[in-house]
Amino acid sequence: QVHKAGRWKNHDWIVKVDPDAVIIPERLKWHIQALRPPVGSRVYLRNTNFKFHFLGALEVLSRAAMATYFQKGNECQAKLTKEGGEDYWLLQCLEGIGVDYMTDTRLLNDKYAAQENCNDDWAVAFHFYKSANDW
Repeated sequence: QVHKAGRWKNHDWIVKVDPDAVIIPERLKWHIQALRPPVGSRVYLRNTNFKFHFLGALEVLSRAAMATYFQKGNECQAKLTKEGGEDYWLLQCLEGIGVDYMTDTRLLNDKYAAQENCNDDWAVAFHFYKSANDW
């Protein structure tokens, strides 16, 4: 649906956020400015120190990375298994089709990574909060 709608082409960055995550979009702008990715680069953002440094609650891809995924992502369907979950699959896919990454381990504050500090004033997203009361 995202590909067919085409709205992603109008934005420099494409962001997928889990429904049980809380995101503060303005902070994402700050993080991207601090990373200083080259204009037009094909990158996704690794977002945590946990496991393979990429958890699916917050997935951030540049427009060029998204275009590469839409052009070559079918190669991943044929070659990759679903072991490790959706986020690990996407990481393997993106790197397998030539998308680079930049790392900002403070993007995501995730309970799976034993981070439960919703007072973090630099984190972009907080995961997981199943209700407003949990937040």
